[in-house]
Amino acid sequence: MMKFKIKHKLFFAIITANIFIVLGIYILSSLSFGSSFREYLDANREKELAPLVDAVAKEYQKQQDWHWLRERGRSTWRTLITTYYVPRNNNPDRVQNRLQAPDGERPPRLRPESRPENRPIDRRAPQPNLAHDAPRLRPPVIFVADKDHQLLLGRKDKTDTLNWIAITLDEQTVGYLGYHRTTHITSKLDQLFVEKLKTNLIWIVIFVILISALIALIQSRFFVKPIITLSNATHKISKGEFTTRITVSSDDEIGELCRDFNRLAKSLERNLKARQQWIADISHELRTPVAILQGELEALQDGIRDYSAESVNSLYQEVKRLAFLINDLHELSMSDMGALSYRFEKVDLIEVLDQVVESKKDNIVSVGFSIERMCEQDELLLKGDEHRLNQLFLNLLNNSLAYSDPNGRIEITVKTEGPNAIISWSDTPPGVTQDQLAQLFDRLYRTETSRNRNSGGSGIGLSIAKNIVEAHNGTITARLSTLGGVTFDITLPLK
Repeated sequence: MMKFKIKHKLFFAIITANIFIVLGIYILSSLSFGSSFREYLDANREKELAPLVDAVAKEYQKQQDWHWLRERGRSTWRTLITTYYVPRNNNPDRVQNRLQAPDGERPPRLRPESRPENRPIDRRAPQPNLAHDAPRLRPPVIFVADKDHQLLLGRKDKTDTLNWIAITLDEQTVGYLGYHRTTHITSKLDQLFVEKLKTNLIWIVIFVILISALIALIQSRFFVKPIITLSNATHKISKGEFTTRITVSSDDEIGELCRDFNRLAKSLERNLKARQQWIADISHELRTPVAILQGELEALQDGIRDYSAESVNSLYQEVKRLAFLINDLHELSMSDMGALSYRFEKVDLIEVLDQVVESKKDNIVSVGFSIERMCEQDELLLKGDEHRLNQLFLNLLNNSLAYSDPNGRIEITVKTEGPNAIISWSDTPPGVTQDQLAQLFDRLYRTETSRNRNSGGSGIGLSIAKNIVEAHNGTITARLSTLGGVTFDITLPLK
């Protein structure tokens, strides 16, 4: 089965559209030309009949009525037709000479012996080429009606396809002269003209289609070129070459797609480095308590250290630290998968905050911290999970206690703005740099690079806090605090 590439599909789409457009133009032009050409023939017919119309008008003026047409219609009408009607391609001088006759008088008839057809033929004189002489056209079937459209001449059952020419005297209509409008082109000369025009139109259509095909071929290659570049870059990304970038050369959708690709590649490169760093950090975090436990146990086995309550307590603290890290990692993985269970109900945000502060009161006092809570109201109800909100505030509090100097201060402001609750959580120095703010919610990130296990938590709490806020359809951002530390701004919808 033949596989069409996108440039082939684009080429066929463009050329197919152009073919349909050109064929549509050809069909419409043919129909329009046929109608217009018949109108043109009718206009010429009216021009041919103009002398006859004038002659009928003069006869009417002379007789002051149509009785002459009723009484001696055929003979009089035959005389008028013979005298004043000249078909197309006939000699107009014959009519012109007769129109110069005095008003009311008919041009003199030639004697039979004086007529050209009865004159003796002089064989010495050059004879006209009768084979090439155009045949004399028969006069059209003419109808005459009075001003009330009462038929005076012609058959009534033949009036459906008539065009009427007004017969006027002193700018007043006294009757009408009718003739059959052109429905079919019967003249061989006219047919030849129409066929020639259609042939030329067909050649024009073929030429336009060929030009369209050439343009479509060039356009398809031009438009597909950045897609091919994007495809090749995607293949490199799929092989793990996350440093691949595409040069953006346009501002259209393709250019926007290339920019998105570059952002994706940059994100994948950053995630790869973060994953490698995360694995290294987890290994370090897990290896440290395990190494301490192993050393303590070996010391007990070798008798270097006596078994005592102090040694057991040291082992217990390391196991507790290890369990805390493993639990944080488990919570984070569950949060990333969206597997953390949430039970949304009406919750008093102020009450949850007070419970968290009260539960850590001893730790707060032990490090000399003070907490200042500023709330616009004593009760603030929103739809959320009480357990997860408790975990959110607990992680923020542990972060402030772990990474702030002793005897610091925490300011918590709670207010409402429209349909949202706004919580601002600020602490005292040490602070962070502007570049570090964007990384505070990264997993296992801590601002000091030595990663001393006694300097604070595991670096996972803020990542879990962000996932909890987003699960509540809220947002959390970090900025530099006026107190010298960090301020976390949290927005939670009330409904």
